[in-house]
Amino acid sequence: MVISAVSFSSAQSIAQLPLPRITQVEEGDINILLDGFVDEPAWQSIPVIDGMKITDPDTLEDAPYRTDIRFFYTERGMYFSMVNHQPADSLIARMTDRDASPLLPVNDGIGVVIDASGDGRYGYGVRLGLGDSMTDMSLLPERQLNLQWDGAWDGRTQIIDEGWSAEIFVPWSMMPLPQAGNTRRIGLAFIRNVMERGELWGTPALPRTENVFLSGFQKYELSEIEPRRQLTIYPFISTDFDGVSHEAENKIGTDLYWRPTTNTLLSGTLNPDFGTVESDDVVVNLTAFETFFPEKRTFFLEGQDVFNTSPRSIAQNVRGPGGPITLLNTRRIGGASRYSVPDGIGVRPTDLSQPTDLLGAVKFTGQNGNLRYGTLIASEDDSEIRGTLSDGTRVNLQATGSDYTVGRLLYEDTGSGGRRSIGWMGTNVSHPDIDSTVNAIDAHYFSADQRWIVDGQFMHSDVNGETGTGFLGDISYIPRRGVQHILTSTYIDDEFDMNDLGFISRNSQMNLDYNLVLTESNIPGLTSRMTMLTSVNKYNTEGDSVLSGQFVGRTWNYLNNDSFDVTLTYFPKRVDDRLGRGTGTFRIPERFGVRSNYSTDPAKKVAWTLNLEASQEDLGPKKITSGLGIVWRPDDRFSFDLALNYTDQEALLVHQGNGNYTSFEAHQWAPKLQSNFFISAKQQFRISMQWNSLKAFEDRFWQVNPGRLKHLSPVANPDNEPDDFVISRLTFQARYRWEIAPLSDLFIVYTRGSNLPSNSFSTFQDLFEQSWNDSIVDSFAIKLRYRFGS
Repeated sequence: MVISAVSFSSAQSIAQLPLPRITQVEEGDINILLDGFVDEPAWQSIPVIDGMKITDPDTLEDAPYRTDIRFFYTERGMYFSMVNHQPADSLIARMTDRDASPLLPVNDGIGVVIDASGDGRYGYGVRLGLGDSMTDMSLLPERQLNLQWDGAWDGRTQIIDEGWSAEIFVPWSMMPLPQAGNTRRIGLAFIRNVMERGELWGTPALPRTENVFLSGFQKYELSEIEPRRQLTIYPFISTDFDGVSHEAENKIGTDLYWRPTTNTLLSGTLNPDFGTVESDDVVVNLTAFETFFPEKRTFFLEGQDVFNTSPRSIAQNVRGPGGPITLLNTRRIGGASRYSVPDGIGVRPTDLSQPTDLLGAVKFTGQNGNLRYGTLIASEDDSEIRGTLSDGTRVNLQATGSDYTVGRLLYEDTGSGGRRSIGWMGTNVSHPDIDSTVNAIDAHYFSADQRWIVDGQFMHSDVNGETGTGFLGDISYIPRRGVQHILTSTYIDDEFDMNDLGFISRNSQMNLDYNLVLTESNIPGLTSRMTMLTSVNKYNTEGDSVLSGQFVGRTWNYLNNDSFDVTLTYFPKRVDDRLGRGTGTFRIPERFGVRSNYSTDPAKKVAWTLNLEASQEDLGPKKITSGLGIVWRPDDRFSFDLALNYTDQEALLVHQGNGNYTSFEAHQWAPKLQSNFFISAKQQFRISMQWNSLKAFEDRFWQVNPGRLKHLSPVANPDNEPDDFVISRLTFQARYRWEIAPLSDLFIVYTRGSNLPSNSFSTFQDLFEQSWNDSIVDSFAIKLRYRFGS
């Protein structure tokens, strides 16, 4: 069976033909041991499909090696087997993290993506790497991926004479299924990557250089499948010892997931433990804009896709700085408490940033015909921390928790080709000091000829009686494969505010950005070449340019799987209206820059990356950033990944208050280390460390003119006290993880972190040693969670 993307007229003709049916087998008749060997009798009567074509680079040529794919279903779920023909000396088997990105694979792998809706509205993907490493994701049209989602599926791989093989089981309970009669349909797509060739294959052939993906899957019919009501209980027990305060905390709680029907999910969490077994990136942020951190908590990730109202609400879809624009940033729920610390009371910074305990949270999502819906309710507990008076007396500080409510409706129509949808979403945050409500209407269009994708969203906020409005608009147009035009527009007024529960980097913005992406394949000496032209035009509501730039970039992918890219940048004159925190706006001169990157073949045991960026600071002087990354994988169980980044700045601009600025000569080291050893594919020991250290020495002094828009004016040193400062932040984590069963894990985690005082001037070597020795976080945690249910 050979399947590829087709034109609208061809698709109409195909749609009139009977859909192929998937073989149904009684659960008691299969007797399959999920070990990766495709040798059970049940497989022998199942028809084989292949049809793999090369999709990256997008030549759409027939794959050089066969892929024998079989699948059938039972009342419990779907079984898949793949025999991947490949020369033995080209196999690359490596164990990786559970959530390693399938977009940047380091091992041979094969996956299946399931359009559970049957008409391109939502899907779920699973991937097995050779060596049994598992990756999964949820999916919205057409390629909006959520790589944080985890599903309760299982699979194994084996090396065989033909190459390698895989077996996968995907339970129906892992995904919602629309209510249907005796017959329902689903869509399937299979994706295989071959590291030695640096290629991605697929059937159907759906390259990234086309708009269509989820709605282009091969459709199949199933009958007599109505999974029973499913109840999953997800209890945990944890203990956490704080080596700084010498206190221990023990918790017991559970998450509950109940599917009363195939298309609804009621979930709740009781006495939840949101203590981290992961660590966020260490970031030095001296700007006026908040840094976005992704959600990592299982409860909030499950069933979350219905609450995405725009492609820009998913962080990994956003190009460039600023982060996503989303009404629901669940990291706000259970975030740091809203403490008010009176003068004269000292409090540990780590206490102020501690997450807030939740009394509980409930989420309900479902579907009725073309209508999808969801609601989320969460309530925080009140918090208390200790403070110290100047005489050493200890006092208690209290903070009241917040209540959160979210509602979502989405109507989708795919009946006459393409896709059209319109939705509403509302959020509310209730706190004694805050009453914040945000409402949004979103609309989406995917043309029947698969060339146009249009997304729009209107937003309104009301925070303590102050109202604001906003609009997002995105257009993607692909007239032919390899040519993509992307237009994004934004309007956010000065009063719009959704950051009590959502995320937006700034209000007061009017943006119109354009991207042209040209992808070429079959070029002599190259596997592919990509050219990008980008125009960024961001203004505040007063009409002043706050971030504009023109970018020209090209990437060359070579036959040996090395790659090289270079980008030229030009930033026209603009203004800065945020760094001074309301003390005045000033002009920024035009600036130029160039950045480049060279990466070697990731399939090799030793791979390296070298990058260099030369640009100009806001005041004009140069800024040089260089980086070197080395990955060593001597075998399939061990990896060592080290990245070193160094930045040299001649005029780092920092606001000192009241419109006064200092520019610094600054030097910054930002190494990042991660090393993994896999006892087996299910047992991993990982060491990770990230250090970010900056030393800044005062150079010149500046003053803004609040009454006139002009460049900063140089002034004399206002005092004899040096403004020199140091930032040195370190996070270290040693973690053992044993995946006992699907979504059932034992974690043993040691975490250490520091944030040195700003006057800790030493050599970088001494700063690193001091960061390790002077910890403000020193914790040891054990957590066991186990999934009971279907």
